[in-house]
Amino acid sequence: QDSTMAQGAPSQLRHLCDLKGHTERVWSVAWSSSGKLLASCSGDKTVRIWSQDSQGQWRCNSILEDAHDRTIRAVAWSPGEDRLATASFDGTVVIWTQKDGEYEQVATLQGHENEVKSVAFDPSGKLLATCSRDKSVWVWELVQDEEDYECVGVLHGHSQDVKMVAWHPTKEVVVSASYDDTLRVWVADEDDWESSQILDGHSSTVWALSFDKTGERMASVSDDLTLRIYRDAAAASAVSVSYKEEAAVRGVHSRPIYSVAWHPNRSIIATAAGDDAIRVFGGAG
Repeated sequence: QDSTMAQGAPSQLRHLCDLKGHTERVWSVAWSSSGKLLASCSGDKTVRIWSQDSQGQWRCNSILEDAHDRTIRAVAWSPGEDRLATASFDGTVVIWTQKDGEYEQVATLQGHENEVKSVAFDPSGKLLATCSRDKSVWVWELVQDEEDYECVGVLHGHSQDVKMVAWHPTKEVVVSASYDDTLRVWVADEDDWESSQILDGHSSTVWALSFDKTGERMASVSDDLTLRIYRDAAAASAVSVSYKEEAAVRGVHSRPIYSVAWHPNRSIIATAAGDDAIRVFGGAG
């Protein structure tokens, strides 16, 4: 169904500063769990770590380089912000450890046949999900007493490039978004993973998705210019999920919508699109 959501007026938002240093396109940024560190990645094959100095100015305090041969497409912090994962068009994911502001490359995860488009840690930090142009989603598990990860699942089902993966906030569930116009829900089944749901409401590439803080609701955005909202019909105590679409928001962007983010504590959703606009929606409850 179509739904018109109240559009929040971001009157309190103001431009604070520009972070300059990358020499090519910046593909992704990610906040650490404390909000004190910001990681950015770029076509210049580097990751930059930014933080505020004692005067409140944002500075680049670390540059992570010489780990990837091509564009770094995505970056993700572990929940404890002691590890950082970087995903690249060179087909690899690199794991970095961080202690007292010093970063060390400790592992390179190989297996994808093409560009890795997205990487995400689960809430425990022990599992990692990656996805690629090779149409697959991989699940990796931290090897006990080591810094390396081993592959524990290669998930096939999408018929095209997989654009993004994200973990449910409280359950062992991964959702992937694809060029094949669908979202797939993957659930752990003993020692394997299975596709428990295919959400096919979009009519073009699904670029991104985001959960609210509980995982009861999920949002997705697409090349079809829509923002779609889903609600989990399964009980909170259930191991799996059962998402049902409850709203499709149209007419708010005039170009493909590439990114969506659900506020961690409030019913607010932000979208970013090719029409050079960021829009903020309230009343998503």
